[in-house]
Amino acid sequence: MNENTNSKPSTVLQKEEGKPPVKDQPSFPTWGILIALVIAFVVLKGFVYIKDDKRHGK
Repeated sequence: MNENTNSKPSTVLQKEEGKPPVKDQPSFPTWGILIALVIAFVVLKGFVYIKDDKRHGK
């Protein structure tokens, strides 16, 4: 016999309307964030990479 005879109620979620963002909460489009990340990457790479004439081309 199956010892797990306790039946549980269904856990189906009801569809709930989404709430708009709070007025003082910043909201950015995805493309804006991607452009900012690319610019930040280029700037940081410029700081990390130091040109060295002795090692250039090796």
